[in-house]
Amino acid sequence: VELGVPFPHDCFGNYVGYKTDHDERSRGTSAGPNTSIAMYQRLLDEVRRLNIPILDGLEVIDLVTISDGDTKSISGLIALDHKGVDDENFGLRLIAARYVVYGTGGPAGLYKESVYPRSQVGSLGIAMKAGAVAQNLTESQFGIASTPFRWNLSGSYQQVIPRYFSTDLDGNDEREFLNDYFPKPDLLFQAQFLKGYQWPFDVRKIDSFGSSNIDLAVYIERTAKNRRVFLDYTKNPTIEGVEFSIDTAPAVVGEYLQKSKAVGATPADRLIEMNLPAFKLFKENGTDLEREPLEIAVCHQHVNGGLLGSIWWESNIKNFFPVGECSGTHGVYRPGGSALNSGQVGSLRAAQMIAWRCSEVGRSNVNILDEKKVRQKGIEKIADKMNCLKRITHLEKKVDPKVERAQIQERMSAVMGIVRNIGDIEDALVENGEALSQHTIAGIKNRNEISAYLRNEDLLLTERAMLISALALLKKLKGGRGSFLVGNISDIAKKYDENIGQELRVTVDESLDTIVEFRYDSDDSDLKGEAWPVQVRPIPKTESWFEEVWRDFREGKIYSKT
Repeated sequence: VELGVPFPHDCFGNYVGYKTDHDERSRGTSAGPNTSIAMYQRLLDEVRRLNIPILDGLEVIDLVTISDGDTKSISGLIALDHKGVDDENFGLRLIAARYVVYGTGGPAGLYKESVYPRSQVGSLGIAMKAGAVAQNLTESQFGIASTPFRWNLSGSYQQVIPRYFSTDLDGNDEREFLNDYFPKPDLLFQAQFLKGYQWPFDVRKIDSFGSSNIDLAVYIERTAKNRRVFLDYTKNPTIEGVEFSIDTAPAVVGEYLQKSKAVGATPADRLIEMNLPAFKLFKENGTDLEREPLEIAVCHQHVNGGLLGSIWWESNIKNFFPVGECSGTHGVYRPGGSALNSGQVGSLRAAQMIAWRCSEVGRSNVNILDEKKVRQKGIEKIADKMNCLKRITHLEKKVDPKVERAQIQERMSAVMGIVRNIGDIEDALVENGEALSQHTIAGIKNRNEISAYLRNEDLLLTERAMLISALALLKKLKGGRGSFLVGNISDIAKKYDENIGQELRVTVDESLDTIVEFRYDSDDSDLKGEAWPVQVRPIPKTESWFEEVWRDFREGKIYSKT
């Protein structure tokens, strides 16, 4: 707010909230569809105001580390300069750095059905290859989103009660398929309404005709029945001859719409009345919701896991601080918006630790890397990378990065979506190993494909880490948890078809005290990887005594706690 993000407040200056994903406490707030963009823009303005230099157009492709006994420390980065890819140096740049705050986002390029912008890919693989431990990679967030223009269909998009329908692949045989999953109007309309602030698929919200039946129904239509699915804002849904309206709405839905002054005749009318910016967003991106349906899928939106960090967000690689979504801090059930908050909190904590280590007192308590050793290591690393790029541009066997990326995304969407089982993941792991082997021995057509080739390698390594982690977890679970069920999608679809209109119960593993950590052995050229279960750290319960805390703060003792 102080930087200029226009979060809404009332005439007394009170910032009001609302319920959102996995959060019953109404802690969410919004400045409209472009909230995260506004946050980014205002933060960027502040960076520019402070004259902090930005090295733009560089893509980090490797970490430079130095080992001293059992301690591995960051000493720099290797980046690809997209403006300087030439025959002499391939655009490689070596950046020496004693400290690195790593905010490169989650592995956005992994799934076919995805809400991430197409420009986003992720950089977990190169960090893990350098020896960074990952955690919680088993947990992701999935939900209903549009596919032509990628956007979460949460909040107002669901609360105005649009009509869901599916067709065959040619757009024929239109049917309101949700009527097979809900026996009467009130149950369907309420589930749709709740989907607004229960957007992520949640195995705990299937029983008792909960809102996640909608995600599962969409997934079954697309995956098991090979049909296309749409949201229609031009017409109201109808079930058992009852068309939705303010008069036929369940009490909780009707009251909400009336309070929001959204009482129009169609879902589009109600969306315009309730949230005009949400309506305009799609119109600006090529879809007029007053006139045409919107194709949708259950899409990957967020990886709750990432790289391991201490309470100061420091990796097992010393002075390397993963923050934001590439940090594995988001648990199994991530409250909506908390990734944005965590990105800022983690960055602040990392900055505090770095500032202390750079202070006179801090320097006397940390080992300073030898400058000559750092320089030599960087030169060796960039020479290795140069030789690698020369080799792949001259290999006779070629790989098509577009085809390779599509295969990764198909595989991950098929086995690591909202329905998972050990057999399919084991098969995918074998395919991933073969793909990595082929990637290693294949080259590219020209230098323009270098970036895509390296990004695919990162995604293959990340995929492998996620598959191995998932196997380690599934072998311990007694049911689904978070955003995935355990089973086979064909069996689940058959179960629904045999029990149309009846409540179905699923097995949920409520144990949330165990997550999975993963690491590649950076000295192992095969990069097989290993995963193991760990107990989550409890939230500390402390009775702080002011004088004691003040003394530890003054003397820098707080920075020794990890």
